[in-house]
Amino acid sequence: MLEFAAMETHVKASVKKACKAVGGQRAMASALGIGAPQVNQWVTGRRGVPAKYCQSIVDLTEGLVTVQELRPADWHLIWPEPKSTEIEAIHSNHYDPNEGNKP
Repeated sequence: MLEFAAMETHVKASVKKACKAVGGQRAMASALGIGAPQVNQWVTGRRGVPAKYCQSIVDLTEGLVTVQELRPADWHLIWPEPKSTEIEAIHSNHYDPNEGNKP
């Protein structure tokens, strides 16, 4: 895991990258429905990116910036559920613990 100072620098760089991808801090703020000063606080590291905006930022940047980059310390607590139909198909199959066993 990154040390705190390195983590903070990494988050600031990720927020800057996200803002650049969507056209700047004002564009990011507008897309998220918040004020530009709040985004500026994320860019400068005065405040962290609130969890409620992380997935929207990922979507706005088309995955260029990830939740892991925005919240490296606790991303695993806010990560959305997988939307894979393959996983759903696997879990929908009936499991017979005796399958393959010959009496």
